[in-house]
Amino acid sequence: MKRLFTLISWAAGLLLLASAHGGHIDPRSWALPAILCLALPVISLLVGGWLVVCLIARKWRAAGVVALCIALSWPALRLSAPFKGERAVEDADMSFSVMTYNVKGFEGDGETMRYILRQNADFVLLQEGALGPHDFTDLPQIQPMKAEIEQKYPYHSHGYHDLIILSKRPYTVYQDTTLKHGFGSPDDINSEYHFYAKAFDVDIQGTPLRIINLHLQSIGLSSDDKQLYRRLTGNRLQGRADVSQVKHSLMSKLKRAFQRRANEAQLVRTVLDDPSTPANVIVCGDFNDTPGSFSYRTICGHDMHDAFAECGWWPANTYNSDRFYFKIDHILYRGNMQATSIARHRAGDSDHYPQIATFALRMHD
Repeated sequence: MKRLFTLISWAAGLLLLASAHGGHIDPRSWALPAILCLALPVISLLVGGWLVVCLIARKWRAAGVVALCIALSWPALRLSAPFKGERAVEDADMSFSVMTYNVKGFEGDGETMRYILRQNADFVLLQEGALGPHDFTDLPQIQPMKAEIEQKYPYHSHGYHDLIILSKRPYTVYQDTTLKHGFGSPDDINSEYHFYAKAFDVDIQGTPLRIINLHLQSIGLSSDDKQLYRRLTGNRLQGRADVSQVKHSLMSKLKRAFQRRANEAQLVRTVLDDPSTPANVIVCGDFNDTPGSFSYRTICGHDMHDAFAECGWWPANTYNSDRFYFKIDHILYRGNMQATSIARHRAGDSDHYPQIATFALRMHD
């Protein structure tokens, strides 16, 4: 029995390590680690449960194996489940707030926009803000709030092609062909419809700040795929046909999406590494990938910080539909500023939850 506990502990621990560090492996070379990385929250819960079983059964060696693997996985686990909370910065010159929110075309009766206006963030970066050719303020549910939008956010984009910025300060759009998307062949990574990225340059009392709003490649699951996933997560697969469909439909789409996001993340990283990019940068939006994933790590590089990892508290998924309870929306930053707080709210009519981060800015080194 002791040997069985130890063997199970090693198997569980190695699986946890693979999922925690799978984001270091490029999915364009090998996609399986990326899929394991996506499953890290579930795997970590199962491994944590097994550790409790080992402790209750007094299998100390088996428990030690699991505890060691958890410790080696902690750098990745803390990105998803930090225990930090709000912090103070004493020598800051000013503070400002940033919201990121995939609004799913402002579906519903307007509660999404009412929520945004109530929060009164300084900069609001929206994804899927305009799924058609029209200005988002022309939507019937937005029309009654148009005057308030203009009053609170006199500087805003119209929302064509997915991304919107609402700003209390003037901004200029950073024009760079690296971040431009197209509508060519779906096999061309630079022409993929689901990749959008736009950079906005803001001057804050003489301090330049660049904000990059992202919407990386989604998995693109059909309604049949989502039903299959619900059967899979509910342990209700119906024979070999379902198993085959999981392998050939779900897994192939996951693999393709991971590989596309890897390319897209490198495009964003190219802009971050450009000498013309200012020191103060915020990258936020719908990454469609979890903390620690390859695309996340590529954009982070060695200079970006995760606002949630630095002042968040406990796990907080940002997608809330079809049992895909993952944190796939992020706020990253670098420069003479620090994230002092971040909140994820259960609000609005979207299938994503919004996040709001507050930053303390130093205007001197």
